[in-house]
Amino acid sequence: MKILIATGIYPPELGGPATYAEGLASRLSKLEHSVMVLTYSNSVIQRRSADRLFGIVSVVRSGKISNYWRYFVSAFKEAKKADVVYSLDWFSAGVPLMCACVLRGKKFAVRVGGGYEWEKYLANGNPPVTLREYYATGLYKKYFAVIRFLITRVLRRATYVVFNSDVQRELFTKYYGLKNEAVRTIWNPIPVAPKGVSHDETKIGNEIVFAGRFIAMKNIRALLQAMVHFKSSIWKLVLIGSGPEESALRAFVEAEGLRGKVSFEPPLSHRALLERLSRAYLFVLPSWTDISPNQIFECQAIGVPFIITKENYLPLPQEKLLTINPYFPGDIAVKIEKLTDSSVYEEYKKTLQSIRFENSWDDVVSGHRALFNDLEKNKK
Repeated sequence: MKILIATGIYPPELGGPATYAEGLASRLSKLEHSVMVLTYSNSVIQRRSADRLFGIVSVVRSGKISNYWRYFVSAFKEAKKADVVYSLDWFSAGVPLMCACVLRGKKFAVRVGGGYEWEKYLANGNPPVTLREYYATGLYKKYFAVIRFLITRVLRRATYVVFNSDVQRELFTKYYGLKNEAVRTIWNPIPVAPKGVSHDETKIGNEIVFAGRFIAMKNIRALLQAMVHFKSSIWKLVLIGSGPEESALRAFVEAEGLRGKVSFEPPLSHRALLERLSRAYLFVLPSWTDISPNQIFECQAIGVPFIITKENYLPLPQEKLLTINPYFPGDIAVKIEKLTDSSVYEEYKKTLQSIRFENSWDDVVSGHRALFNDLEKNKK
């Protein structure tokens, strides 16, 4: 089977979608499928190398309109050769890919990993709400009419729409008017701890860690406000990453006199980050909503306790998780302080270790092979 996978980002760029694209393409290729990946990039990615089983077409970023046009041209060319066309992105790659497929008369499937409109709404400084509230309160009708129109076209034109959680699948089926037979869930692969990386009891210090993009959706300011509420000077918050919110977050730290309690560190490679987390006391993810975040499964794999936003869509028993209300920094502070009690901390670690949810890369690939077979049958 000849498979075209379209994505917005690809390694060496960091991020879940980039890792997912590479992992899926590599594994499908090993099963003797002919795979081509189409991606945006900051520089030309070698189309094929000796150690790669699949090809890559990279569209080097220069300007938005130019990017979309050149991506469309590449998609139009590559889609002609493909038996199956699949997008891991539903806007920047999904829109030009849809246009190419419509002109080629090709069926395609698209994977939805986040909440593009909602994230843009938050990034523009609007009053924050969770993803569910963004739709339930009708806010989605008031913003980004053109973007919403294009996204709706992509989702409804797609033969199948894939989600990584049942909750988001149900939510988007309702608000984008999708057909039940056209949607399905393929869970993200559950990571395995790299050899030699685990929560080391002898090296655990007093650090509470956040790692990720510094963007509005992650609600990092509430975490900083929690540190204002949190009176103990023993515990330190470490923010690992970068992004458009960084300057404002640094300014807040200075204004609130948190310099001694909060530090910033640059982004790390995947393994380096896991090694860093293995020495953390606690990981905190205070996002307004986080859709089945892979970081939590990585914490599970290496044994790091975590606190997470209550709207997280994880396929885990929510009653066993310590969750926070993203609207109330004081709630974050209370939950962190609760876990500074060593007996409570150890009991929570045991609770987290008792949770099991299995979904390997083999399961992910199997789900996609079934999807692609259905897509091929549907085009006849």
